Amino acid sequence: MMTDEPGIENVVHGNSMSAEPEPTATLEAALAHASRLLASDPAMAAEQAREIVRTVGDHPMALLVLATSHRVRGQIEQALQILEPLARAQPRSALAHFELGIALGQARRGRESLTALRRAVALKPDLPQAWRAIGDHLMAAGDTAGADAAYANHVLHSTRDPELLRAASALCENRLPEAEALLRGHLKQSPTDVAAIRMLAEVAARIGRSEDAEVLLARCLELAPSFLAARQNYALVLHRSNKPEQALAQIDKLLAIDARNPGHRNLKAVVLCRIGDYEPAIALYSEILEEFPDQSRIWLSQGHALKTHGDTAKAIEAYRRCIALEPEFGEAWWSLANLKTFRFDGDDIATMRCALERVDLDPEHRLHLEFALGKALEDEGDYERSFAHYARGNATRLQASPHDADDSTRRMRRAKGIYTKAFFEQRMGFGAAAPDPIFIVGLPRAGST
Repeated sequence: MMTDEPGIENVVHGNSMSAEPEPTATLEAALAHASRLLASDPAMAAEQAREIVRTVGDHPMALLVLATSHRVRGQIEQALQILEPLARAQPRSALAHFELGIALGQARRGRESLTALRRAVALKPDLPQAWRAIGDHLMAAGDTAGADAAYANHVLHSTRDPELLRAASALCENRLPEAEALLRGHLKQSPTDVAAIRMLAEVAARIGRSEDAEVLLARCLELAPSFLAARQNYALVLHRSNKPEQALAQIDKLLAIDARNPGHRNLKAVVLCRIGDYEPAIALYSEILEEFPDQSRIWLSQGHALKTHGDTAKAIEAYRRCIALEPEFGEAWWSLANLKTFRFDGDDIATMRCALERVDLDPEHRLHLEFALGKALEDEGDYERSFAHYARGNATRLQASPHDADDSTRRMRRAKGIYTKAFFEQRMGFGAAAPDPIFIVGLPRAGST
C-alpha cells in the first residue's frame, strides 16, 4: 500500500505536491495523521481526509490519502475517479502518479498503469515500490531484461544502509565483482542480513552460479519466510535451473498472497509450458492479455503454447496479433513460417520487406525475418530470391553464434582417436550393473519434423 513508500507525511512536509502547503501546523498534523492511518485503519483515514477536504477544499494530499484509502479497500473505481484528475492537476507529483499506476493495474489497465509508474520514477527515482511494480509489469510482458533492471532499482532504492547502498549501486550498474566483494564483506559482519543475502544471490545468478543463488535464496527465506521479493527471485532461479516443480511450489506461494500479480502469473505460465501442461498456461496467458492486450511478447508466448497444444488456427491468430502490434517482430513471422502449412500473402511479403529495410532493426528480428521471407518466396517458387534471404539470415546468425567447421572436424577426429575399440575393452564392466534397458525419450529435435 502507499505507506510502503518513504512517507506520505514526509511528502507533506517536503512539498513534493506542486500545490503550496497550507501554512497551519494543524493542517499538516491532520494530513500526517491521516496518512499514517492508511496502514492500520484505511476507513478512518478516509474520514480524516474527507474532513480536511470539507474544511480547506480539494487539498492535493488529502485527495491522495482519500484515493489510497479507496484503493486499499478494493474500491478501485472510486480511487480512479479521484486519481486521474489529480494526476492531471498535479503533473509533478510522483506519489500521485505512483498511486494512479497501482490503481490502474488493479483495474486491469496494464499499459496505462506502466505509463503512470514510469512517470512516477522519472519524477522521483527513489520510490522502491514503484520500481517493483514496474518489474512486475515487465515480467508479465515477457521483458525479462527490463524486469531485472527494474528489480535492481527496487533493491537500490530499498536500502538505507550505506554499505548496502554502495553494493546495490554496483549491482544496478552491473559491476558484479565489486558488488560481490562489498556484499561478502558486509555478510561477514551481519550474516543474517536478508537484504544482503538476496543481493548476493542476484550476483550469483547473473554470473551463472545458479546453485549458489539457490542456496542463498533458500537461506534468505529460512530467515524471512515473508520476504516476497526473495521468494520471487527463488522461483525464477529454480525455473532457470530446470527445476519446474520446485519453481511452481514457490510461485503458488506468491500467488496465494497476490493472486493478480501479472509477473507471478506469467512466470507460472512459462513454467507450465516447460512441463507440457498447456491448458492452464493458455488460460493464464489469456487472463494476462485481457489486462495487457498490447504486449506483443505475450501474444507470441500464447501463440507458441496454442501451436504446441494443437490449436493451429488460434496460434495463427495470436501470432497475427503480435505482428499487428509490432510489424518487425521477426520471431512472430518465423513462427508462422515454421508452421509448415501456413502460406503468406502479398501484403505479408511487402510488410516483411519493409521491416528488413530498417537500418536500426535488431539483428535477432532481422535473421528471423530473413528466414520467414525466404520461406514465403520458396512457397511461391521464387527459389533464387528465397535462397538469397536464407543466406542473409544464416550470415546474421553466424555473427551472433560463430561456428568454426574446422574446429568441429578437429574435435570429431580427436574423439575418434580416444574412443577406440581398445578404449572400451579396457573399461569393460564399468558403469551401472543393472540390466534394465535404457529408453531415450527426448532429444533436441527428436520427432519435431
